[in-house]
Amino acid sequence: MWIVRWVFTAIIVLFILGFALQNTAEQVSVVLIKGSFETGPLPIWIVVYISFALGVVFWLFMSIFQVFALKTDIRKANLRNSKLRKELDNLRNLSIESDIELLPAPENKPDSAKPEK
Repeated sequence: MWIVRWVFTAIIVLFILGFALQNTAEQVSVVLIKGSFETGPLPIWIVVYISFALGVVFWLFMSIFQVFALKTDIRKANLRNSKLRKELDNLRNLSIESDIELLPAPENKPDSAKPEK
């Protein structure tokens, strides 16, 4: 599996290097807020890499919050699971005869109480 990872990494690095070398002459200006923030001419590959890096950082922060939320859910599920397991163990350990309540025996009613046909 490690071979596949290294080959994949090498292909990605070669792709990035080829992209950067093909776009060294192209120049662009970035204007975020007109009059407030403008850059001078920059190579396009720098703009693409900065955009990619900002996207990775944004994804990282979102992933961190997602991981914390999932860990909280797992902690709650484990707590509930342990409570249910304790309850089940308590129910298994109860004496069967101590919980049985005997019902009074049915009374024999005289035959006169039966309806005649």
